[in-house]
Amino acid sequence: MITSVPPPTAAPGVPWPPGLVPYVTRWSAEHELPSAVVPARGGDGIAFADEQLHDRDRHGVLWVRRQVHQGAGSPLFSKVHSVRQRYAMRRLRCQACRQPADRNAQGLLWLLEDGRADHPDWPEGQMTVHPPVCRGGCVDKAIEQCPHLRNNWVTVRVHEPVLDGVFGRLYLPGRPLPVPAAKVTRLYDAPDVHWVLASQLVATLTGCTIESAWAPRPTPTTGTRPGPAPSRTGAGPARRRKSR
Repeated sequence: MITSVPPPTAAPGVPWPPGLVPYVTRWSAEHELPSAVVPARGGDGIAFADEQLHDRDRHGVLWVRRQVHQGAGSPLFSKVHSVRQRYAMRRLRCQACRQPADRNAQGLLWLLEDGRADHPDWPEGQMTVHPPVCRGGCVDKAIEQCPHLRNNWVTVRVHEPVLDGVFGRLYLPGRPLPVPAAKVTRLYDAPDVHWVLASQLVATLTGCTIESAWAPRPTPTTGTRPGPAPSRTGAGPARRRKSR
């Protein structure tokens, strides 16, 4: 049986600093739980030796185990907590405050690194691991705390986000145990998706309308984009795909 991820809760007795740290940020006390990765029954993919019902998502993909101690230790602004990221994506909650993401007639509000110089229809079909945002002060907070968004951001309305993939560690068949390889992004219909130990949920953005940006639209002739910015989560540049 495959169950959906439960809503995360704070550790008992640990205060949450409201307004200071984005909701999806990982804290230094939230360690990955050691879990032996073994071949799945039948040999098609990976499993945990002591696998539990909640270790897989509704598509049967295995997810990394991580402690939930929000507010304990120091915030790791360049890291994302897998449980909270997945919860925010699934429920379309703001990545900064956990409240429902802002929505209007054009769709949900997303904050992205500026990729308008990459191709004319950007961000249509863009894949992202970043959950949406609410209007409030969360956009300003994210821009201020994330160095990759400063002078490099665009707010986008997304009419139809499709949760259709994962980002995580790809394993390769090995003897006696699967061998960890590169970190990858895989759609749920990819033939090797069950060899991925997922750590973030991926959304494909369709029906996009650019709302505002840090600067006028860059063009190939002016070259105004200030170089490629590395991903905040290590996911690398998002891939494009046709909407379905």
